[in-house]
Amino acid sequence: MLGVYASPSAVFARLKERPVWLLPLVVSVVANLVATAVSTQYIDWQAQKEQAVERMQARGMPPDQIEKAVEGMERFYSNSLLRTGLPLISSLVTQLIAVFFLAFVYNLCLPLVGGGGNYQRTLSVVTHASLVWLPGAFVRILLILLKRSSEVTTSLLVVVPNVKTGFLAVILGRLDIFAIWQLILTGLGLKVVYDIKGTKSYWLVFAVWFALTVIFGVLAIIGGGPR
Repeated sequence: MLGVYASPSAVFARLKERPVWLLPLVVSVVANLVATAVSTQYIDWQAQKEQAVERMQARGMPPDQIEKAVEGMERFYSNSLLRTGLPLISSLVTQLIAVFFLAFVYNLCLPLVGGGGNYQRTLSVVTHASLVWLPGAFVRILLILLKRSSEVTTSLLVVVPNVKTGFLAVILGRLDIFAIWQLILTGLGLKVVYDIKGTKSYWLVFAVWFALTVIFGVLAIIGGGPR
């Protein structure tokens, strides 16, 4: 399984006959959860509250509603179980949805590039490619501990640290070194598993990435969509 780092073509070739997805999924999920748990210990909750209040004021929310929202945030921040547990649950759910949704989209589009869709095979490619987040989690944890802050990134956001929200933040945030590595591995995996000629599988993977990036960017503009 971990051969995906050194000899990914050989790993994906084996998946043609014996697709395996559960173990790599569990490994990548655990790595992400560990990184999230560490990150929650270094979140500046006061700054989070101030930013939330600024956003509510910018939307013209009445003062009494802002006050109630702030009270709710303070109750949340004072509860260590919620403060750690909810980010972990959110991270887990988001990652699982992303993995199974992406596998579904790729599988649906494979006939367009000359591949014969098989969801279990496609899911095995996606989950093995997601193993790049194992070293990604290690780097993220290291940066968090060194900076003693949850505000770390391996994306192009590092170039413009003051950009926190909006379309530009989405674009730069998704231009992440580990995300790009994952996309390349996914393209290679689909190419090998389905015997796709040329670079069509890579075009498919990056086209899906681009479409989702635009969607997330638009959502960020109209109401604070995902980063």
